[in-house]
Amino acid sequence: MLLKVLALWFIATGALVFLSAWRGMLAAWREPVLRRPVLIIESDDWGAGSPQQAQAIRKIARILTNYSDGDRRRPVMTLGVILATADGEKTLSTGCYHRQLISRHTHGALLEAINHGVEMGVFSIQLHGMEHYWPPALITASKTDKSVMAWLHRAIESATEDLPSQLQSRWVDASVLPAERLPTTAVKQAVREEVSTFQDIFGTVPFVAVPPTFVWNEEVETAWAEAGVGVIVTPGCRYETRDEMGRPAGSGAPIYNGQCGKNSILYLVRDVYFEPSLGHTATQAFDALLSKTRLGRPTLLETHRFNFLGTERERNHALAELDGLLRVAVNKVQELAFLSSGKLAVILKDRDPEWIEQKFLRRLHIWITRLGEFPRLRKLAWLTGWIVPAGLLWRLTA
Repeated sequence: MLLKVLALWFIATGALVFLSAWRGMLAAWREPVLRRPVLIIESDDWGAGSPQQAQAIRKIARILTNYSDGDRRRPVMTLGVILATADGEKTLSTGCYHRQLISRHTHGALLEAINHGVEMGVFSIQLHGMEHYWPPALITASKTDKSVMAWLHRAIESATEDLPSQLQSRWVDASVLPAERLPTTAVKQAVREEVSTFQDIFGTVPFVAVPPTFVWNEEVETAWAEAGVGVIVTPGCRYETRDEMGRPAGSGAPIYNGQCGKNSILYLVRDVYFEPSLGHTATQAFDALLSKTRLGRPTLLETHRFNFLGTERERNHALAELDGLLRVAVNKVQELAFLSSGKLAVILKDRDPEWIEQKFLRRLHIWITRLGEFPRLRKLAWLTGWIVPAGLLWRLTA
């Protein structure tokens, strides 16, 4: 009788647990399990702006070339590139938007430093956007916001990071809040233009795109896919707008590494911050690497150019933290692999058995480990008693 009661209890509570968290449980199972630790440093906002970037890029490259994994691959920093910024003088004098593209003439030293790093295997270029804003929204906002007007006066060398945060989203009109959706025809034209410009500057269609501020929608995604983009870097969800407070909003279901969208674009998840200027340390990044490895996931660290372009003290601090992270990772993580995001995406899409775990019991062990990362699910497991069989199964499959 007792066994019947226990069986009924676990059946009923098991159904309750599954119904309350089935999306996350299914995603955790579908997500590929990496057989090796993978570390990628993703850095955004390079391109249009200060000429100081060239020197920063060269210093970063020198650090990256000092290290390699067991297969002699060097660490890769992906560079999310912004291709243009406003030509403020022309824009203000004509009342119509004018842009200045990065080129050999305007950013020769930076492009040379980037291409040299690509040749050495330490940089991988990704599309971040034509601009880090939607130009019509910028112009509209400048008519009522003095800070935006002031930014336009010095736009060619100004950092887009200085704009109000909501205006830094490219794929919505955030000149009003909540933000308004962009016309489909405008989105398609803008995507074609930025992909074509990227190809003109770097000689290849961008394989990986990083939506500015992680705000984009299916129309943008479809246009990217049609233009040849194969991978989108995400924070683990998709924000589609900015709410009345200017915050990213409208996220859908969780996104996992290796998941494909409706347009066969593959998603990667980048959810670990490594911003030394904001207090993030090499130790924290290393701990994140260990945690992601335990979960069979790659570690994509998010950092931005502002860390390497501040005061001399801030620049040196960021470089020292980067160097410290790589030194401890190489020395303490067995089988560590340095990849680009594009290479990782191909591995995940092909389910390459050299990199992706195929054994059922090992995948089951990692799946249970991943489920333990859901606070609500963990609490339900304790309340219902499911923590006991789950824990036993986890130990048996270790």
